[in-house]
Amino acid sequence: MNLESPTQHAPAKRWIAAVPWYADGYHGLSVQAGTDVPPLDDPMIRGALVRGALACRRVDGLDRALNRELWSLGYVARLEACGTDRGTVRVSIEAGR
Repeated sequence: MNLESPTQHAPAKRWIAAVPWYADGYHGLSVQAGTDVPPLDDPMIRGALVRGALACRRVDGLDRALNRELWSLGYVARLEACGTDRGTVRVSIEAGR
């Protein structure tokens, strides 16, 4: 008889290098990639995030600007304000197609 572990761990996300964004009271984007994002795409994702961040000066439009850049790569971003560090926006990257 095989017994399954009562606690199943969710797949861990990995950190991608932070992206500076000095606008609207923030100082950067903290970026995580989901398990469905291959590490080889990290440089392309980071470039897309930099382009999106440069195009946007307000946090209200940041979601749209980042996703516009990531969509052509097949990814989507989910944004949330970081609870411990109010100056950072947490960005989670996942496969979108």
